[in-house]
Amino acid sequence: MQPAKRQQQVRSIATRERLIQAALDEIFEVGYHAATTQEIAARAMVSRGALLHHFPARVDIVLAAMEELLEDGTRQIKAVADDVQAGLVSLEGFVEFLWQLFSGRFFYLSLEMITEARNDPALCERMIPVVKHFHQALDGIWIAFCDPAKRPPQQARIILNLTLCLVRGMGIQTVLRPEPGYYRELIEAWKALLPQIVDGPAGDIMFAVPSSPAVSGTARKRL
Repeated sequence: MQPAKRQQQVRSIATRERLIQAALDEIFEVGYHAATTQEIAARAMVSRGALLHHFPARVDIVLAAMEELLEDGTRQIKAVADDVQAGLVSLEGFVEFLWQLFSGRFFYLSLEMITEARNDPALCERMIPVVKHFHQALDGIWIAFCDPAKRPPQQARIILNLTLCLVRGMGIQTVLRPEPGYYRELIEAWKALLPQIVDGPAGDIMFAVPSSPAVSGTARKRL
């Protein structure tokens, strides 16, 4: 490849990355609907024509931003999970990390775009594979997270996804209930419970519940 063409490709990649970061910054600062392509281009310090060259439609840059956001979140989660396995971070520290991740910029950006997808079928259809890839990557991390001699893969996924659901739900609550002490109590309680679920009898009790969704005949009569 000729040097001039290689430099052009490098500049093109750099411009695309700058636009994606500008989109994330703009959406986080002003919200999904107020984040116009004009403002994203201005923030990235490129022309609108350059933005349209890389992202012909607004949905294209939104999807690229979501993909970058989730890939970065996956990298962060895997790095801390690896540290837990190496004994450098405790389970309690892992819970604290997840709470910080899902009560800050990463979570609120993803929430902006997921909420929008709920009422935009075309955006939703294109976003589902991106989010599915994120969850598949997480499932791989969770399987490696627990000792297979103590917890089979299915149980590992359930335990860690329960943790994610907890911090996500709390993250949403922070919007209208800005009470740090309330969330701190819940996080500290889960820090105490999680090691027991992963390693101790509490986990055995938890998974003693039948996994089948079928309702017993007696229970059906009550219903």
